[in-house]
Amino acid sequence: MTLGQDAPAAPETDDLAQLLRDPEIRSSLAMLVANAPTLAALTTMGTALLARGPEIVDNVNSMVLQARGPLGETTGGQRLTTAVGALADIAPLAQPLAARSEVITEFLDSKILQPEIVDIVGRLGEAAMHADEATRGRTAEVGGVFALMRELKDPRVQETLAFLVEFAKYFGTSQSASSAPASPPASS
Repeated sequence: MTLGQDAPAAPETDDLAQLLRDPEIRSSLAMLVANAPTLAALTTMGTALLARGPEIVDNVNSMVLQARGPLGETTGGQRLTTAVGALADIAPLAQPLAARSEVITEFLDSKILQPEIVDIVGRLGEAAMHADEATRGRTAEVGGVFALMRELKDPRVQETLAFLVEFAKYFGTSQSASSAPASPPASS
């Protein structure tokens, strides 16, 4: 026996099909689908926030401990007032930062914040400050070419130059790989 078009429809027992007939459910599903990219971004931010939860809790705890400080009434109250004032100053930044969350996440996950890189940048800064203090306001004569050649024999200078040469090679390679091929200049 085949079912024709004149056969009565069997009563619906599928709960999902019954739910999908409800106009309110269909409207809600349409809204979810229309906002899927936003929901995905919120989910990503929520996941990142949860992953950094312990770090955030530690930071908040340390802020509370700093705000409390010594249990003296004047200093504790003053610190708490200062902390609340600092939070009020930071509050206007929340919305612009949230709009740039993808860029911020990429930066936080980038290699620039690896402890080894931060250590190298710190040492570069320290060396720059030392060189500035040693030469600021003084007329320093380095000498001629032979004096420079003599300085090149210093093992500290050789190690630094080796670092700079290796850095230049690697950075130049990455620059070449990331830049688009340049079009040849137009001849006139």
